[in-house]
Amino acid sequence: MEWREVVSSELGAIIITADDCLHCIELQAALLEYPLLIPNLWVEKREARELYAEYPLFAASIDVLPFVGIFSKGEGKAVIRAATPERIAEALAIL
Repeated sequence: MEWREVVSSELGAIIITADDCLHCIELQAALLEYPLLIPNLWVEKREARELYAEYPLFAASIDVLPFVGIFSKGEGKAVIRAATPERIAEALAIL
C-alpha cells in the first residue's frame, strides 16, 4: 500500500521514521506484537517529499520521531509526536 491509499482510506496512519531513531525501532517492535487495525505505512522522513508537498501542514508539524499522522479520506485528523502504541490508541479512540 502506498501513502496515497493510506491517507485516502476511511482511517489510516502514516508513521514517519528515520534510520537512526531508536524510538522508531521500539515502536516498530511494539506494533509487530500489537498491530494497528487500520491501514498504515512507515515512511522514512527524508523520502517523503511527495507526502510533504501534498500535506505541508503535516510536514511542518514533524519534530519528534516517531511521528504519526492519522488521516481520513485525505484529511489530516490527528498528529502524534514521539508516538507510542498507547498514544496512537488514545488518538484513535477519540476519532
